Amino acid sequence: MKRFFLIVSVALFSFFNAFTQNTDSLRAKRIFLSTYVYSDSARLSKSNIINLLKENPKAKVKYKWANILKPIGPVVALGGISLAFIALKGVDASAEIDGKMVDYKIRSLTKLLAGLGLLAGGVCMIESSNELVQHSVDIYNSTKKNRNTFNNIDKIKFGITESNAVGFSISLK
Repeated sequence: MKRFFLIVSVALFSFFNAFTQNTDSLRAKRIFLSTYVYSDSARLSKSNIINLLKENPKAKVKYKWANILKPIGPVVALGGISLAFIALKGVDASAEIDGKMVDYKIRSLTKLLAGLGLLAGGVCMIESSNELVQHSVDIYNSTKKNRNTFNNIDKIKFGITESNAVGFSISLK
C-alpha cells in the first residue's frame, strides 16, 4: 500500500509540475553583487534581454536604469572607502606643550562620516540595481500570456474512498 501511495504521489507531483513549466519565462539569479537573467538554463546577454523587453516598456525602463546604476555603485562605494581611509589616516601635526614638541594626528570627523555615507550609498546603488533587474524580470513574466496554467482544472478532491483507500478526483472545465 505504501508503494502504491508513493507511486501515486510521484505521478501526481509530475502531473502538476508539467503544468507549471513555462519556457517563455525569464529567471533572475543573484550572484554576489550582480544579477544575471536566464531563459531556460541559458544566460542571456544585455542585448538579448533588451530585445525581449522591447514589447514591455515598463520592464525595459527598469532594466535600463539597473544597467545605469550597476557601474556607478561600486565606484561610489570605493570612493567612500578611500575617503574614510584618508580621514582615519589623518594629517601629521606637532605642537609645543610645556616646552616639549608633541607630534599628533589631526583626523577629520566630517571626512570620515562623508566616506561612510558614500560607502552606504554605493552599496544601496548596487542593491537597487539588482532589485531593478529582478523587478523587470517579474514584470516581463507577469505580462506573458498563459501564466495561469491551472485554468483547465475546476476542482481537485483528495480523500478516503468507501473502500478505505486513499483517492483523488479531478474535475476539468
